Amino acid sequence: MTQLILFTEIENEICILLAQRINPNKDFYLKLNGPGGKAIYEKNENIDVCVIRECFEEAEIVLRNEKLLKIFEETCYSTKEWRAEPCLQKEAKYIVTLAIYLHPLEEPPKHTEPHTLGPWDLYKIKDLLKHRNELIPILEENIELIDGKIKTYGQDVLELPINMQKLEEIKIKLEKQSQRTQETFNFLNDIDLEIPEEEIPEIVDKQFPVLALNFGKLSSYEIQTLIKYKKKIQESIRPLRRIEHKIQTIEKSYKGLKYLSIFDKAERKIIAQKFGENPTIAELSKDDTILHKFRNTIFEFEIHKSSTNKLTYLKLRLSKDQTQTNGITYGKQTWEFFHKNYSKLPLI
Repeated sequence: MTQLILFTEIENEICILLAQRINPNKDFYLKLNGPGGKAIYEKNENIDVCVIRECFEEAEIVLRNEKLLKIFEETCYSTKEWRAEPCLQKEAKYIVTLAIYLHPLEEPPKHTEPHTLGPWDLYKIKDLLKHRNELIPILEENIELIDGKIKTYGQDVLELPINMQKLEEIKIKLEKQSQRTQETFNFLNDIDLEIPEEEIPEIVDKQFPVLALNFGKLSSYEIQTLIKYKKKIQESIRPLRRIEHKIQTIEKSYKGLKYLSIFDKAERKIIAQKFGENPTIAELSKDDTILHKFRNTIFEFEIHKSSTNKLTYLKLRLSKDQTQTNGITYGKQTWEFFHKNYSKLPLI
């Protein structure tokens, strides 16, 4: 049996994704748990594959193998099939293995099993440490371990051996299957263990089984096929996202700003033809007329910076209050100040 801790950080607080068990006919009624469940032992599904499958079924979140970190595993004798109630070997009817995994929360969860789980929500680790009795037993007993492993997650993932990035590989014989229509396309339901990515077939957009995702349970192989499809989509839109981000940055910098607004409307075109739309204070100061015009003018100003904290633009606006004082207030300065300190910054 598996439990997955999807974690993130909000306002410097570590939070994990949990939902309340709301089926009164199941164990641990009203307790909080993460995505997870039972491995399909009849099909020899290992626990690593199980946690990936269960997470997709319960929250429609796709995990990445290289980011999945197992932090706890315990095997014990039990008198019950799906409960870890330690007992003597001679009394045991089952051998139960429990495992806890970590993975960063990288996409919003979906509420896919409303009949058994309440909505997914983020809980602060520091609050769970105080109210551990609200958790299912495996999380209640290991909440300190979870807290500590989240804090060292980055280093622990780097130390994973390479062969842990691939799960168990087995020989799989595939019979040629006739092409399926979009209505009946449902991947290959008879395969449940992970195989090398290069052996997973490509999905074309027309085959993407939107309807099939809402019915029944997905095998691990199906999830792997979706992961490969997701990677293909991500690769195709990555260049567009970079362009979008650049445009949004430019839009944010210039939205609502007027070029050369310290000049009268009649002057702006002439100034732009002579100095460009974004001249520097140094360039404008070469013109004696401009220098004389603004010599004693007070400006309101803002300094714009890039994401790397590099100075990029100087925003100037004529101050409504042109009264000279001994000490210029914060956010207001004279032309001489800008010429001395920010003479090479483009003006907006």
